[in-house]
Amino acid sequence: MKKKLTPDQQLKKYKKKFRILLSLFIMFLSAVGIYFYLNYDYLVFKHFITGHYIYTEALDSLYSQELKRDVKGKYYNYFDNVVISTVTKAIREVNNDKYTYLYIPERLEEYKRQEKEEASESEIRKLNEKTVYLKLTNYSKYTFKFIKDNIDKLKYKNIIIDLRDNPGGDISVMAKISDYFLPDNSIIAVDKLRFFNWTYKAKRKQILEFDNIVILQNVNSASSSENMIAALNDNLDNVTLIGEKTFGKGIGQYTLSLKKGFAVKATILRWFTPDGINIHGNGIDPDVVFYGDGILEKALEIIEKRDP
Repeated sequence: MKKKLTPDQQLKKYKKKFRILLSLFIMFLSAVGIYFYLNYDYLVFKHFITGHYIYTEALDSLYSQELKRDVKGKYYNYFDNVVISTVTKAIREVNNDKYTYLYIPERLEEYKRQEKEEASESEIRKLNEKTVYLKLTNYSKYTFKFIKDNIDKLKYKNIIIDLRDNPGGDISVMAKISDYFLPDNSIIAVDKLRFFNWTYKAKRKQILEFDNIVILQNVNSASSSENMIAALNDNLDNVTLIGEKTFGKGIGQYTLSLKKGFAVKATILRWFTPDGINIHGNGIDPDVVFYGDGILEKALEIIEKRDP
């Protein structure tokens, strides 16, 4: 049975709750005050321009140019998006960083559609009794689902992994796919951000083991695809790289969702191979240089020589 409190005990209980609520309210007001203090200039400028600037035709032109839409005088509602667009454009011009920009809603939806369509072109097929062919077209949640759902189809003696024209994608997806090929605790990549480093490691027992792994690459193999090439090549002694020198993109981006369907993408990291190399601007050289048609036959020839 619950003990009944005396009037004095109830009063003390209410006073304690009141002090806690009052402290939380004061903390909230302090946080709001600090936020307004730190952002005073921007907030004042936002209200000043959107509410008082008389050349509205100039604002209409700017908003249309940056956001590809008529905001119908709602300058305040879309001001942050215009600022993000112009700042990221300036960053691209100053640093030649073409990967930092604002996604308008239509462009973001188009990117998502293309990402899904691109992933659907990934392929697994049997080449002979000993060898399977895997083509990865990007690194997205759809690509990972494709690998996860078809993992048993990859259990052959040898594998040819085709990463030609693979522009990359989600680094974490690349790490999860690479995990299938690597021994537990192998380093897959090290991401170096401004304030900390993040190391991707294989987290499971090696599921896919092969006598020979041949990776096909070309100048359009970039970013996460280069990362997977390095992850397998640095950790395993049965990997052969065939084709051309890769693109050389050793940086990574993050896409942050915003209101009203917008998003901003920005370069936030440099990634390093398991051997501690940043390949940005350099790419990865093949073991066997090969241009043009017939590369798949060349890969099978190399495997046949090692495993007659």
